[in-house]
Amino acid sequence: VIEMRENHLWNRAKNLQIQTGHDIVGNFDIGFDGKIPEETKDALLHFVCWVEENFYLPVTLWVDFKYNHYLIDRKGNRVGYRFYWTDFASYPTFDNPDDIPVIELPVRTEHWTMEEILTSFIEAISQYYAWLMNTITEDAEPDESVVKEVLQAYLNDCSIEN
Repeated sequence: VIEMRENHLWNRAKNLQIQTGHDIVGNFDIGFDGKIPEETKDALLHFVCWVEENFYLPVTLWVDFKYNHYLIDRKGNRVGYRFYWTDFASYPTFDNPDDIPVIELPVRTEHWTMEEILTSFIEAISQYYAWLMNTITEDAEPDESVVKEVLQAYLNDCSIEN
């Protein structure tokens, strides 16, 4: 059982009434760079499954795991993820499969722990939830308390399973 605040961004999304076109399915759609080690893929897929089991993802979220140490944003800064989205044409209806949101996440483990990679992933998914709620802005930063809460819930849940 996950212990998180009810008003937590990820939990609030469960009450959204997003209407999707018949071509739109929920949950993640995942792509892995070929160089990513199996052990890293397994750890990331375990987290993805945990999110799908515990949270509401009404619009497909494409995640492209890249074999990089970091990514570069539009301003030339090194970042731990990139999130791309298109604004809703008529909120809360989403029916264009070409406009599904995309996360790009670097996942090299030589300098980053899996926990640090998951933190970036949670930040990016938090942007997805802000987008779902139609509150995302170009310079929006994820709420660090939300990120820590999700990571801790996941780590607690995993330690129970093992």
